[in-house]
Amino acid sequence: MKLILTGTVTEESGLTSYIDECKTVVQEKNYDAPEASLCLPTDSELFSKVMDMVQKMKTPRLKYVFVIGIGGSNLGAKAVYDALFGYADVFHPERFPKLFFLDTVDPEFLSSLRDFMEKHIIHEDELVVAIISKSGGTTETIVNAEIVMGQLKDRFPAWEKRCVVITDLHSKLHQEAQRLGIDFLEVPKKVGGRYSVLSPVGLFPLALLGIDIAKLLAGAEEMRERCLEHTKENPAQISSTFLFHHLTMGKNIHDSFFFHPELESLGKWYRQLMGESIGKEGGGITPIVTIGSIDLHSMAQLYLGGPKDKTTEFIYSNKSAEGAIPQEALFPSLNTVSGKSISVVMSAIQEGTSTAYQKQQLPFFEIAFDEVNCFELGSYMQYKMMEIMYLAHLLKINAFDQPQVELYKIETKRILLDE
Repeated sequence: MKLILTGTVTEESGLTSYIDECKTVVQEKNYDAPEASLCLPTDSELFSKVMDMVQKMKTPRLKYVFVIGIGGSNLGAKAVYDALFGYADVFHPERFPKLFFLDTVDPEFLSSLRDFMEKHIIHEDELVVAIISKSGGTTETIVNAEIVMGQLKDRFPAWEKRCVVITDLHSKLHQEAQRLGIDFLEVPKKVGGRYSVLSPVGLFPLALLGIDIAKLLAGAEEMRERCLEHTKENPAQISSTFLFHHLTMGKNIHDSFFFHPELESLGKWYRQLMGESIGKEGGGITPIVTIGSIDLHSMAQLYLGGPKDKTTEFIYSNKSAEGAIPQEALFPSLNTVSGKSISVVMSAIQEGTSTAYQKQQLPFFEIAFDEVNCFELGSYMQYKMMEIMYLAHLLKINAFDQPQVELYKIETKRILLDE
């Protein structure tokens, strides 16, 4: 993964001592620090526990893995899955196992889910249910867990053997799992949900599908070391300083502009990471996600001709699937692309977009993947988590809490208790 910055940011980053603090957290494997997630890429004991559980739960007939969680409990796994498989699932109906993400309590969705389970899950070992909640009491997660497990309980005598709870040690959800005889994987206490993709939260469901989580972690480890260096090539230092500088200039919207539609969920993972970490004390940066070239036909006019209140990062891959447009054109009077490879066309659109941004003097940087694979995804996600830690440090805010999120949760539970 390569970061390309257009223009320069000359301000002193103010990150030297904080980078050293983060490096100490890694060296001491300090899971009591707020930055505890930095320890995850090289935690061999945690990796072994995940793989032991995968071995226990995976069966030759496994077809579906239900991830019951919301926010940080599912966005990371969904980002990786969609990048590698999920976006094209409709074209591969016979590829199993598949991941389903149950993150809504919409009645229509849940009704369809019941019908699907009744029709398509014949044997209990065709399914694994991962119930994920850091706090152990998230309303949406508990609702979906009750619905799914209730239906399994009615049909399969050993239903609890197909479930795994992933939560904090001694949370209420952990206690319920112990009471019911459901297997358990621990999330380190100080690893917040939005920083938890490299913990069992993300690793377990991905590994059940055969996704190479060792490479995901290797990419994260390599990037972690790059982002702990005191060099001008430190990606997290570069982009966090870039965002900080432009925020002080009034640019309080940041657009993650992906030239691969299968990476949209990766953008939504980062949207939560930035939104919950930086949106504090009446300030922050509003994260948005754009998909090229699709959204160029709906949003380009606003981006290029509207208010200059945004920073942008363009994310693309240097290697894509092969494929060419037929040499003999069916629409010759309209055609300028006959015989060209599809990747050449997409590259031209990406380059044309960044050139247009440069001519309009819109601040941006670029992220170039070698290709979309486990190593690069792990690298990107670790980079972004460290970017946000560094940006929060520059802003002098806490990157690891989300006090206002609790407001809606408290009110929701109060209303339900009053019903």
